[in-house]
Amino acid sequence: MRKIITAILGAALVAGLAGCSAQSTQQADSKYANIESELNFTERDMDASYDESTATVIDLSGNTVAVTGEGAHADGSKVSITAEGTYIIRGALGNGTVDVNLPNDDSSAQLVLDGANIHNDAGPALQVNKGDAVYLTLADGSENALSDGTGYALEAGEDEAQAALYTASDLTINGSGSLNVNGAYYHAISSQGAVVITGGNIDIASAEDGAFANGAIKIGGGDITINAGDDGLHSEYLLYVADGTVDVQQSEEGFEAERIYIYGGNSSIVSSDDGVNASQAEAEKETSESDAASEAPTAPEGNMGEPPAMPEGEAKQAPEGPRPERPEGDGGKSPVEGQGMQQPGGPDSRQENAPDIDDAYLIRINGGTLTVDAGGDGLDSNGYIEINGGTVLVSGASSADDSGLDYEYGATVNGGDVILIGAAGMAEDFTGGTQAHLMERVSGNAGSVIEVKDSGGNVLVSYVAPKAFQAVTASAPGASSISVR
Repeated sequence: MRKIITAILGAALVAGLAGCSAQSTQQADSKYANIESELNFTERDMDASYDESTATVIDLSGNTVAVTGEGAHADGSKVSITAEGTYIIRGALGNGTVDVNLPNDDSSAQLVLDGANIHNDAGPALQVNKGDAVYLTLADGSENALSDGTGYALEAGEDEAQAALYTASDLTINGSGSLNVNGAYYHAISSQGAVVITGGNIDIASAEDGAFANGAIKIGGGDITINAGDDGLHSEYLLYVADGTVDVQQSEEGFEAERIYIYGGNSSIVSSDDGVNASQAEAEKETSESDAASEAPTAPEGNMGEPPAMPEGEAKQAPEGPRPERPEGDGGKSPVEGQGMQQPGGPDSRQENAPDIDDAYLIRINGGTLTVDAGGDGLDSNGYIEINGGTVLVSGASSADDSGLDYEYGATVNGGDVILIGAAGMAEDFTGGTQAHLMERVSGNAGSVIEVKDSGGNVLVSYVAPKAFQAVTASAPGASSISVR
């Protein structure tokens, strides 16, 4: 993300950052006012049971389909599901699609994949065009696959259904079987609503995002592996990891959303740019850029936008005086060697007009394990970062203007075992919190072991560096020093 030098957030804000912050009087006007109520999973999300005796069975065979039961019909290699109910899908479809159009926007259906392999050369293998929610259950012991081709047959103005698995509704994936989703054209999974995963062994490969959602992405279980050309998991709103395993093996940015909450589970990320990025939704960025372009002044006619000519013999002069230097209190970015332990709290130097944490972009880590190997910033927020627990081991870029930690307004640490490493030039420390934190300009190479120790020399947390680094920011209960070996 673009670096913006900011002042340090101090003690007056710390109390509001600790733990899951209570709603403030300002929060009523925030788009995130009810976000805490979304940090859950329904019984239906978790329930992978179904009654085969009453379900409609869809048998796929090459380019033909046989339907037994009501609510679905086949036309060549296209299956249409038009009623609520449970549908069991088996077999292979070489070039076709399962298309779900439920009766109304309040309708839901359960699709059970039980050894289904569906490929569509020119569109989604499975798409939901109408309905409130679809529950995609992976039958116990089953192996399933959804894939698309590299070219789509899109109608004029159509640009949404660009994924091997596309839904206009909310989507829940549960069960204990396996699913391979290969998005060769664009995204692997895309939803105009939410994407919820509570079970299954899911292997995702995509040309763009592994999973994209206009609503929330919520992970409550399962084992998920992602190799993405762009973001591993991208939500325009909320990305929430409560349980399960998420292994982003390849991405440009691993996790991206306006708000990212990691409360449990085991997440690992490899990215060419930022590892975990809390930033403005893509749709809002496009709107802002469009508005800015429309308001940009135009050059007067006749001069082709060229600057006025300078009088003859008058050379352009640089302004007098020393070059402006970067102000102190720059959000913790400091190349100073041996900065040492920072005590909780400190003077209140919050940037003037900075938004309240309840209104801003946020990365919040309350538990679980997060490991990041990023080519850009490891943890990057256009607002705030808050770590209250868990194990957080992060490697940012080894050089240039990125490092392990980057934030716009402040970062607090109130618990957890934390080691963040990266380049020294733009390295940042935490701005406060209830747990002591340290920042040192120390170097190491791939394979170096960083250890955070207490005052008695006992190792509290350690991290094997995946690549070279020149700065370490760390925190742990009782932390007193950092060493590298």
